[in-house]
Amino acid sequence: MSTADGVDGFFPEQGETRNLISEESKIREAISSGKSWRELESALRRGIVPQSVVFFAPMVFHVPFIGLYAETLFDLADEARAYPRRGWNGENHPDLLLLGSPETPPGIDDCRSLLADLSSRPVCAPYRLAVVHCADRLSPPAANSLLKITEEPPPRGRILFLLEEENLLPTLRSRSWILRMPLEEIAGPVPPPGSDEEWIRWLRNTGSEKAEAVLLNALGWARWYALHGDFRKAADLDSLVTLSQKTRLSNSMIADLLFLMTREDVSLEDFFDPLR
Repeated sequence: MSTADGVDGFFPEQGETRNLISEESKIREAISSGKSWRELESALRRGIVPQSVVFFAPMVFHVPFIGLYAETLFDLADEARAYPRRGWNGENHPDLLLLGSPETPPGIDDCRSLLADLSSRPVCAPYRLAVVHCADRLSPPAANSLLKITEEPPPRGRILFLLEEENLLPTLRSRSWILRMPLEEIAGPVPPPGSDEEWIRWLRNTGSEKAEAVLLNALGWARWYALHGDFRKAADLDSLVTLSQKTRLSNSMIADLLFLMTREDVSLEDFFDPLR
């Protein structure tokens, strides 16, 4: 476990592309405009602070949600409102504790040590916040070790569980505020690239994006095709999104499939027939 000070791979490094930063900014805006987030934010502003929060969403939403939730939680105190972002160093904060990484769940040792870390007095925020990455992939011993602290957290300790699939111990879920953010909720109809130049630019840009961000394009295109009566292509794109999430296809493979299905009009069924 560590605080968010200088954790490799947690937030984008300065050298990463503006496309990725822009994409994460858009995702954060989409989360904050959703009904589920507005309900939680309203409760926090009224002094109702859940002991733990469970956030179900594709991985691309996790890092933006951590920042959004932590900033809101840490700014609840009167002093924090007078000095916004007090204690923050970019996207890092001494009261933000990270267990695991965006792609790897924490081990049992990290989970067992959480009580001591979360019980420490906050450095400069009203609460300490522990973020449990990949909580849907915790080992049974690691998940069980979190039961007691979830039932009786320290007075100034709060927990955020991040999941891609609804696979969490019922006893952990029953004590948490549940938020869901399926891709379908934020993907409005968007036309796919039209000209060769637009396709070349899109394919180049996808190289710096995460797979889930590319899937947002696919869902937007699916909504657009459905509105224009091409239900076969819309269904194929929806199926590709589902397949990609289950099999964790790389962004380059997803981009290639989207190009073939959309630009070359190859159906998803035709593509996989030779592999059967």
